[in-house]
Amino acid sequence: MTSNRDLRTFQKDGAIDDAFSKLVSGGKAGFKTVIEKKEPILCPNESCKIELEGHEKFCPKCGMKIEKKTGPSICTKCYTVIHQGSKFCTNCGGQVI
Repeated sequence: MTSNRDLRTFQKDGAIDDAFSKLVSGGKAGFKTVIEKKEPILCPNESCKIELEGHEKFCPKCGMKIEKKTGPSICTKCYTVIHQGSKFCTNCGGQVI
């Protein structure tokens, strides 16, 4: 059975945010999640410019080779930015995979 009653008036301010932050951060209250928006990957061919999924090596429409852009990655242990070519994290010393 469902109800149309709005229960938000009985909810404490920030209670849901705190519960969600504890869930995604491993128990830390006040953790704010960030949703990262990625720019669409487009075919480099000026006459094609279709949006790609990101795993393609060649464009399915025009056949042009898709060059993968590699940039800095993030350490899986401490979430520090690791620059291209580094074998170890400069913050925690963890090995880059």
